[in-house]
Amino acid sequence: MVFTNERCTDVIDEFTSKNILFSEIADPNNNAAARFVELYNSSETELSLKGWSLVRYTNANLTISSSIDLSNYNIGGKSLLVVSPNAAEFEQVYGFAPDIAVGTNTPADSNGDDNLALIDPFGTIVDMYGIIGEDGSGTNHEFEDGRALRKPEILIANDTFTPAEWIIYNDTGEAGTTNSPQNAPDDFTPGVR
Repeated sequence: MVFTNERCTDVIDEFTSKNILFSEIADPNNNAAARFVELYNSSETELSLKGWSLVRYTNANLTISSSIDLSNYNIGGKSLLVVSPNAAEFEQVYGFAPDIAVGTNTPADSNGDDNLALIDPFGTIVDMYGIIGEDGSGTNHEFEDGRALRKPEILIANDTFTPAEWIIYNDTGEAGTTNSPQNAPDDFTPGVR
């Protein structure tokens, strides 16, 4: 058998984008089962998350403690994607179902002193919340019993945690955060940017 025609090119449908970023991370003071992580697509175009993952570095760990594969999901242009570790409780508390239901001990189930990263298909950190290797307790990235809300003017992901991009509520965080525990549902805005 002789092959003389040009071979088909491989279709590459994995990509990276600085338009996908964290927009809200929640650890409600009154209900740990109502935790969630929210992602935002700041572009006008729907984007596939094939090959993307959301990871958690628990406390001061230098290695990934848990991961969520986002490959089966798309995120619409100027839209949000809400990830919950307890879909039934999330829906009861917030009044609608999360976009992605995962289990406990996942990145969406952080107790406020962990570090989270959004990883593209090529293994690169696109967006970072916290500092890998640093326990968040008492720091400028602690959101224990509270929330971390990305300022609405931030539209581009940042692979280095920058406190000035966030409004952070907690129970014992460092200066620059607000020591005011937050209760669900009133103090949270999943699905709203």
